[in-house]
Amino acid sequence: MRTGRQEPAEDRLPAPFLFALFLCVLAGAAGLRLADLGNRPMHCDEAVHAIKFGRLLQEDDYVYNPREYHGPSLNYLTLPIAYLADKRQLTEISETHLRLLPAIFGIALIGPLWLLRDELGHAAVFWAALLTAVSPAMVFFSRYYIHEMLLVCFTFGAIVAFWRLLRPSGDEDGVSTTGGSGPNRLSTGFWLVVLGVCIGMMHTSKETCVIALFAMVVAAPLTATRLWRLGSKRLLPAALIVAIVAAGVSMLLFSSLLRNPGGIVDSVTTYFVYLGRSSGEGSVGRHVYPWNYYLEHLFWFQRGEGPLWTELTIGVLALVGLAATALGKGLKPSQVPLARFLGVYTVLMTLIYSAMPYKTPWCALGFLHGMILLGGIGAAVLVRLMPHGALKAAAVVLLLAAAGHLGRQAYRASFVAYEDPYNPYVYAHTTSDVLDLVRRAEQIATAHPDGCAMHVQVISPDADHWPLPWYLRHFTRVGWYSQMPEGPSAPLIISPPCLEAQLTDYVLVRQPPGQRYLYVPVPPEGQDEDWQLRPGVPLRMYTRLSLWDAFSAGRELNAPAGP
Repeated sequence: MRTGRQEPAEDRLPAPFLFALFLCVLAGAAGLRLADLGNRPMHCDEAVHAIKFGRLLQEDDYVYNPREYHGPSLNYLTLPIAYLADKRQLTEISETHLRLLPAIFGIALIGPLWLLRDELGHAAVFWAALLTAVSPAMVFFSRYYIHEMLLVCFTFGAIVAFWRLLRPSGDEDGVSTTGGSGPNRLSTGFWLVVLGVCIGMMHTSKETCVIALFAMVVAAPLTATRLWRLGSKRLLPAALIVAIVAAGVSMLLFSSLLRNPGGIVDSVTTYFVYLGRSSGEGSVGRHVYPWNYYLEHLFWFQRGEGPLWTELTIGVLALVGLAATALGKGLKPSQVPLARFLGVYTVLMTLIYSAMPYKTPWCALGFLHGMILLGGIGAAVLVRLMPHGALKAAAVVLLLAAAGHLGRQAYRASFVAYEDPYNPYVYAHTTSDVLDLVRRAEQIATAHPDGCAMHVQVISPDADHWPLPWYLRHFTRVGWYSQMPEGPSAPLIISPPCLEAQLTDYVLVRQPPGQRYLYVPVPPEGQDEDWQLRPGVPLRMYTRLSLWDAFSAGRELNAPAGP
């Protein structure tokens, strides 16, 4: 007679059926991430990274800055996309080319789940893949030319590689990390290298990788019981291989492919800068928010009369998965170790990021991904614990409906409200006015003898002019100023209304006689207000009266004849 705790029913799906489901999820994720990647203006952070990439593309020039811009992976991994598209100049690159990289990583984040189907169970892997595909935050920031999606994907790659190393291999202790037959040694070596590469790429992506690494290092010995069977004689060689590979990858990129050895030192000293920044010191005070900022933005966000945004489905399922892993309920014994690892890892990540005063919406992706993985476990447990088939079917339908609701929000966030401040993922985003302003500047340039080689001045306090360097990249003579410049005034000047008095003094008083030109404000088409760089950050464009008259006359000449 069998005694002891009864194992939950097996949830293995036929491999072809599970693979077909996986392909459907991947197709849906690709559709949400790849469609119309240029549909919204560039955020100022995207534009900064784009200009930095332009130097690498055109001049083979990249030097890591330990104070800004994060690591080199975003720049170097964008190069193959530019080369495949046969683009060699920044002016040839579009938003779509740049955003294609994070979109690919957003899709790739789903793939490694397939390798954990034995450790988590088939159903948990399917639900985790589906939640990853439709999470509004995951979709929105997969369409953002920043480092975050790369960091999340490499972090998950490191987790997968680590657990592949701990898979049973037929050895007595059930550990495949060292020893064993020839093929097993080959597999072990492969996953050790993958683990090292992923850790190295985490480091080259963003400085906050240390938070994920800390959470992983704490979670592993607490939950991966097989580690304790290895002993130092088996662990140390494996750890050494991982460390050498990770360091090699990191040093190669931070040194600008060995051309700037100082970048390796900077990659370490940068943590003195980011330690202060994470506490809210210095110029980043505007990014300081209370501890519940992320939880509010993810799970219950409504601003004014705007719509309610919520990924509460993921939060609730993650709590169910966390409870199941803690109690060992609804899970096979073989699934408990990884589930508990994810539980400890996700809780630590959430606590650390919430405790740091410095916060931006995309920083939540790391622990949100952990919640999604726990949510996949929670969804599988809920279905598995239903007492009979009808209730199981009802639970599946309810979960699919909840995923559909997430997908609908993902579509609205990325394709409808992509610059709407009522969208919780929109953070100081550029408005579409900038596209109209630049379009008008290009039109006016056609009336100038120099065309896009015409001199342009952009004057903005605290250099608050991004992403204009990206949008004005076709103009070859643009001066960027934080205060009124010296020397002659340009035919076209862009500045905020708060500088209008100083600008008048600059063009009508400080210029020498014979070079004092009359300027007129260029009105936005179809509106009487100023252009908005971001909500609440107005801009005005001024042009010499003679240039405006030439432009207006040319426009009248090119107007279609009347009836």
